[in-house]
Amino acid sequence: MKSLLRFWVFVVTIIILSLFIVSPSFASDIKKEEALFFDSNGNPSYITIINKSSVAYLSPYELSKVLGGNFAFDPKDYNFLQSKLIVDQNELIFKLDSNVVTFNGKNFYMDGPIQIIQNRICVPYSTFKTYLNLFEYRHYTSGKRMIFKPNGNYIVYSVQSGDSLWILSQTFGTSIETIKNLNSLTSDTLYVGQKLIVKKVSINPVQITGIIKWWTYVKAFPSSSAQNLFYLTQGQIVNIIGKQSEFYKISSAKGTGFVSIWAVDIKQDISDVSKPSSYFYSYIPVDTSGDYVSYTYYKVQSGDTIWSIAVKFGIPDYELMSANNLNENSYIYAGQTLKVPVHTVAVHLNEYGVEMLDWFSQGNYVFPIGSVGKFIDIQTGKYFFAKRTMGASHADVETLSFKDTQIMKEIFGGSFTWERRPFILEINGRRIAVSVSGMPHAGVDGVPYNQNVANRSGGYGYGPNLDTIVNGMDGHFDVYTFNGLRHKDNQIDPQHQLTVSIAAGLR
Repeated sequence: MKSLLRFWVFVVTIIILSLFIVSPSFASDIKKEEALFFDSNGNPSYITIINKSSVAYLSPYELSKVLGGNFAFDPKDYNFLQSKLIVDQNELIFKLDSNVVTFNGKNFYMDGPIQIIQNRICVPYSTFKTYLNLFEYRHYTSGKRMIFKPNGNYIVYSVQSGDSLWILSQTFGTSIETIKNLNSLTSDTLYVGQKLIVKKVSINPVQITGIIKWWTYVKAFPSSSAQNLFYLTQGQIVNIIGKQSEFYKISSAKGTGFVSIWAVDIKQDISDVSKPSSYFYSYIPVDTSGDYVSYTYYKVQSGDTIWSIAVKFGIPDYELMSANNLNENSYIYAGQTLKVPVHTVAVHLNEYGVEMLDWFSQGNYVFPIGSVGKFIDIQTGKYFFAKRTMGASHADVETLSFKDTQIMKEIFGGSFTWERRPFILEINGRRIAVSVSGMPHAGVDGVPYNQNVANRSGGYGYGPNLDTIVNGMDGHFDVYTFNGLRHKDNQIDPQHQLTVSIAAGLR
């Protein structure tokens, strides 16, 4: 019965995957453009603009790096993936698949929802232009997109190879004389790397009004222990000009300073009614370019079973049966020739040197039953060795030794737990992003494999012992790549999807 169920799960999965398999770029409507980003001092660096479905997106993580800010997301929040960007005393909060941004405590609509594109958290580029006051120009001769963070009311540019004052005047819509006057230049000669003020611009900060809810002190910096500058009384109106942790930066008729966010009421013009995202509950596209299936033939030997032959070739038993029109009740005999699928999975390294693999079409064959891998915890750097002993919809794995079991337990905080953690699986020279669930289950250590036992680990109760290695661990634990399915309901596990994404470098 189990084999028949696995067979139909396999067939349905292949049909579904055939609808989703995508090109190397993961989606035909995604195009990347490298733009030059200039900080307020004119220092240039490259940043990636991702164009998808006619909308330009930018990674807040990349932006935080070039602006000296900070970006982080909740690594356990697979429903909303609430993310926070802090730049220049400004706070922007995003939720996955929502087109609402909370900027310094107030909700605003964006031109589109936050998305994950090729394992990058991406926000509509226009959001940053509006709320962080970014300016954009196209270089007159190269056409290169250039993005600027102003220095006060001025755009500062770093001279590039081939530039001239005339080219810069055309690029920034100004005159040669204006540029010379802004920089006190006495000649037209420029040199590469020279910092020039090229344009004066008008900054239009987003206006946020707050009302003081009760008598409160205004602090010199965002801390309850900071010096008191002055006080405000209930009902006074202030302008919110920044946010840091639990404090708003405000300006008022009395001056500027910081007050607790609990002392200010901000009228919300729109409600954030974001619904949980379906992203981590769904199939996540991966690169399948270069992957292919060929066939070889095998002559059955005495003592062979469908299972043993499948393990020998690193494929599921139900796939071997499907290729030969067999089922769980079929008889095979010595001398019989079987057609055997051979899966070649190309190496698909991402920018972090890690592979993001789909379980059914890739991971299942890169980490076949019987193989041993090195599992490296990305948070601590600790590692252990383990063997895949079974598993169809994901890998069921056991540590190789008592030492490996002890290290695994240490990684999970000293005890076994169903917590998912991001790991890198090193196997045959490849580095695979995986999610490991740290709870051994369905077995009793030291008891013969498949013998019925009571009180199997993980609350599995009476049934066949699925523990095959004496290692101080009762049963096996789960390892997922992208799109693996749970045994209990054959559904995608959103926690594992998120954790694999983190292992693959989600930013």
